[in-house]
Amino acid sequence: MRGYIAILLIASSGSTPAATYRWVDTQGKVHYGDVLPSQSTGLGHEELDKQGRVIRQTPRTLLTPEERRCRAAEAAARKEQLRRAEDQQRHDRALLSSYSNEGEIDLARNRALELENLTLKGLQTRLDNSSAKLSFANDQIARFHATGMAEPASVAQMRDEANVELAQIRESMQQRQKIISDLKLRFEADKARFRELMEQRQ
Repeated sequence: MRGYIAILLIASSGSTPAATYRWVDTQGKVHYGDVLPSQSTGLGHEELDKQGRVIRQTPRTLLTPEERRCRAAEAAARKEQLRRAEDQQRHDRALLSSYSNEGEIDLARNRALELENLTLKGLQTRLDNSSAKLSFANDQIARFHATGMAEPASVAQMRDEANVELAQIRESMQQRQKIISDLKLRFEADKARFRELMEQRQ
């Protein structure tokens, strides 16, 4: 009797139809089959019963190049957001440890601006000297030309050097002026943030 039952079980199991799989290839085309091809590895698939109902799902692990790019961009964005948050926290701690009130921030700003203005004043003095040097060289050249003579090489060199100096000094002055403008904006932003932090403490 037991042998007969075993034979029946073997016979019935042998008649069970193979599982049906459904998967989508990298081109977006849907496939069905009794066997999963090696090309479908990582694409994910579903196992269906005889009525076509999903009885098991295997998630997709293989990413398309576009999905990899999107995930990399998202990861980079999260990393940048975290970096900015950490920078803000460090800056907040520095503000609270450096100043006890807004007046101290104004004093620090004024000291920084005073140093930059002194530098700018020194550049202005150099600019005036180079302008005078250029004016002198041009006067000498005009005097020689008025007599029909070519200017000496030393005078022409003086003129050329003065022009180079003027260009360099003007560029330096523009840079210092931008630094002064940025300093004002930074200290105003620091004072506004300091005010927020103090209000949060109350």
